[in-house]
Amino acid sequence: MTKRPRRNARATRLILTAATLFLAACSVNPATGERDFTAFMSPEDELQIGRDQHPKIIQQFGGVYNDPKITAYVDRVGQSLAQVSELPELDFTFTVLDDDIVNAFALPGGFVYISRGLLGLANTEAELAGVLGHEIGHVTGRHSAQRYSQSVIAGIGTAGVSILSSVFLGTSAVGDAVGQSAGLYLQGFSREHEFEADTLGVRYLSRTGYETGAMASFLASLEAFSALEAKVSGLPDPASRYNIMSTHPRTGDRVNAATRAANVQPVANPKTGSREYLAAIDGITFGDSAAEGFVRGRRFVHEPANFMFEVPRGFTLFNGAQQVAARGPNDSLILFSGGTIPHRGNMESYLTRVWAKNTSLADVETIDINGMQAATGRTRIRNRTGTFDAQLVAIRHDPSNIYRFMFLTRPAQTAALNKELRRTTFSFRTLTAADRARYGPWRIEMRVVRRNDTVARLSRNMPMQGPKDEWFRVLNGMTPGQQPVPGQVVKVVVE
Repeated sequence: MTKRPRRNARATRLILTAATLFLAACSVNPATGERDFTAFMSPEDELQIGRDQHPKIIQQFGGVYNDPKITAYVDRVGQSLAQVSELPELDFTFTVLDDDIVNAFALPGGFVYISRGLLGLANTEAELAGVLGHEIGHVTGRHSAQRYSQSVIAGIGTAGVSILSSVFLGTSAVGDAVGQSAGLYLQGFSREHEFEADTLGVRYLSRTGYETGAMASFLASLEAFSALEAKVSGLPDPASRYNIMSTHPRTGDRVNAATRAANVQPVANPKTGSREYLAAIDGITFGDSAAEGFVRGRRFVHEPANFMFEVPRGFTLFNGAQQVAARGPNDSLILFSGGTIPHRGNMESYLTRVWAKNTSLADVETIDINGMQAATGRTRIRNRTGTFDAQLVAIRHDPSNIYRFMFLTRPAQTAALNKELRRTTFSFRTLTAADRARYGPWRIEMRVVRRNDTVARLSRNMPMQGPKDEWFRVLNGMTPGQQPVPGQVVKVVVE
């Protein structure tokens, strides 16, 4: 009974000592001049993390977009902003990712990423600079270091004295962080950090002579783009990967407030660089890339893997990072995945002993799908949304690759949808020469508006699903009802 108070007193002294050390470990933020807590991630650690995670980011987000003209253009704009930042000596790396999701983010140490999807949506060099300036602001503001150090503090507060002692005996928390997946550094920043990054971005725009309102104009285009995607897909958030709004939750009001908070002098004759920007991105891929496969209406076509299939009417296809999904009526869902899977046995053994080894399948049978060996079986599953009938189909496409369908239907709808879903199963086939000639990536091309051109005329041949006039206006940053003017350069999407 007399020993516990001594232990508690010793623990309290250790915690107070640690708190004093934490306060002493604050560093001066190079961008704001204020003292921030970054004790557990030094600038050297940030650079190490960035270098370590850089190849993982490239792999996770579709690889580098292979267009030297666009790569050089983005790097030139980014470097001009970095040179007027508070860390001009930092060797910034700007990478264009071959990803159709509208996205941009930064890793510690000056590694900044922007997707070709974002480049296709922006309309001026100033808007591009606004996005890059925001990401540079996260780097110069050392927001990753602050977030990580604060998370260590939270862990210490939860775990108690044993973690405190390990920290001050020299255990490197950053060493553990380096081993984490790239997604750790893509988590959304706090509202305070987003506001600060916007404020710093406006500062860099002003210093380089760009229009400081470009951040707000791009955000307006992004909001219109997201709303149109949701309208066409019937889903509130059709994107299945990180997008710029999930990693940077901002509103137009906050961006405008950050612009005022930057307190910069108005730029005389600010540059927007509309024609320069549109010339730089002329020909950029729009939508799915060849490496990811193409969604073309109700068909999914994958040239490198040499297959295609078609989903029933009433289903909407989405091409995700790990699988293809199609949502249909009454919560029905088609999930398609697969690729290189080492399995030497037949498809029935793969289905029952590998893919669904912990599931009791009924009506298991071997089938032939356009000359390819396949197996199918059914089961019933329950998840947080209710009960579903699940039909599983495994197809050996070639000696190295197996592809899989999972058809999920509400029990009351299974019989009604069975025929159409069977058609999807047997629509899976290899590509013909005609298929390869027909399907290819979409591209953005520039048009100079002529006197009689209208939105309807310019957009009528664009291949996207949904209202073509709305797609045209969103991609060109135009408001509803607005018409282009003669001589204006506009973007159209072509096959």
